[in-house]
Amino acid sequence: MLARMHTPIGPLCLETDCGVLERLYLPQEAPDAPPPAPGSPEEAYFAQIYEYLLGRRRSFDIPTRLPCHFSPIRCLILQRIAAIPYGNTATYGQLGAPRAVGQVCASNPLPLIIPCHRVLPVQNAPGHYRGGSDLKRFLLQLEKKKKELPQS
Repeated sequence: MLARMHTPIGPLCLETDCGVLERLYLPQEAPDAPPPAPGSPEEAYFAQIYEYLLGRRRSFDIPTRLPCHFSPIRCLILQRIAAIPYGNTATYGQLGAPRAVGQVCASNPLPLIIPCHRVLPVQNAPGHYRGGSDLKRFLLQLEKKKKELPQS
């Protein structure tokens, strides 16, 4: 099921199967879809994402599923990315072979949820991001500002 909603960063689209999130589309890639049904899991997931984008949430309570064709290495890299704490960053090399980590980040089906925006090149510049460098800088700044607030 596809559902689309406008957020502080633009339109996002969720793809779910039986209430499990399988893909999150960023603004420039979000396909047309209806809004989530009232009371649906998708509506609840969008509420969490919206709270995160407003700086009111640091983590997500959303069931997710990665595609079954992902290799064990790819899944391991995604697990390492998911473990980067809110407001922190890691370099590509800290997570594995830099080229492999970059490829995994570029094809991450769950951006924001698996926070590949927290992965930086060795020189700590923002680097590339599927959502664009402006969005990556926005997310990093948001987390940096809100890191010291009490967790919700």
